[in-house]
Amino acid sequence: MGLQKITFEGGNVTAKIDSDLYHFLFSSDVGILKGLKSECSFTLANNTITFSDGYVSIYGRIIYMENLTTIGITPDSSKYGYVVLGVDSSSNTVSLYLKEQVGGYPSLTMTNLLLTDGLYELVLCAYTKTTTSVTLTSYTRKMISNDKGRVDSLDDEIFNHYLPVRKQLTLVSAGTYRFSGTNSTELSQAILYVTINNHTVITFPGEQMFLFIGSNTSISYRYASGDYSLSVVYENGIVTLTTGNTTHNITSVFMKK
Repeated sequence: MGLQKITFEGGNVTAKIDSDLYHFLFSSDVGILKGLKSECSFTLANNTITFSDGYVSIYGRIIYMENLTTIGITPDSSKYGYVVLGVDSSSNTVSLYLKEQVGGYPSLTMTNLLLTDGLYELVLCAYTKTTTSVTLTSYTRKMISNDKGRVDSLDDEIFNHYLPVRKQLTLVSAGTYRFSGTNSTELSQAILYVTINNHTVITFPGEQMFLFIGSNTSISYRYASGDYSLSVVYENGIVTLTTGNTTHNITSVFMKK
């Protein structure tokens, strides 16, 4: 028990200490470092998968995939398979290998290397094979973004979340319009802005449609010194709006969360 000098001259830094710190700095994520080198991208030709260069972090253990690293697949039976990067902290080894199974993709060993030594298997790509061919299949690989990428992504998400979205209106009959492409969850979280004849704007919370049985509501509005009511009905992803006067045209509808 005691103190260890890490970032000091003459400090003895073990791989475990280094990996713990890297794992923390990578926001406790495991995966391929996004935006660095070629992100371990891959191609398939002649039953051989070829990887481009990239870096991988598994609980802070950093592995470099050299460019043109290959692994062959033998089309000898019908199976589902993964190309796996395995990190075994018990034996201090890393390896690239196949895991295959009949009838579905195989399970993986994913030991929490922050807490104990063992094996962690990271999938680099997925495939299926038969006795005559090998085919790549869709698989969402684990990626680690840098802090700037995370901030930019969050900024875009917030901007898009709160940006008013214009809905495409369809004229049903005089004074009655519809728009689709929504659902009750989205509507209940949104504010709607309905414009009458490019002049009067009716604003109301989408949740108002779901306060009573029937998914509908009525909103009072004033237009040209007269009082009217806008009927709003939601059913099966479609919102129908009917103005209080057939001469009142709904010229635009916006939704904003």
